[in-house]
Amino acid sequence: MVKYYPLMLNIIDTLNEWNEKLNKIADKYMGNVGFGTLIFFALLGVAFFGVSSLNKRDR
Repeated sequence: MVKYYPLMLNIIDTLNEWNEKLNKIADKYMGNVGFGTLIFFALLGVAFFGVSSLNKRDR
């Protein structure tokens, strides 16, 4: 476990950088109701697509 510690720290640093970038984008655009609605429906569509693809059975 100790040998993977630097790798985990690198992943956490990368996630923190992405979080900062996403927060900047959200602060810039999320004040607009239309953009927020578009993002909501996009996330909803991805969720439905993901659930339907995971529920497919092999035939």
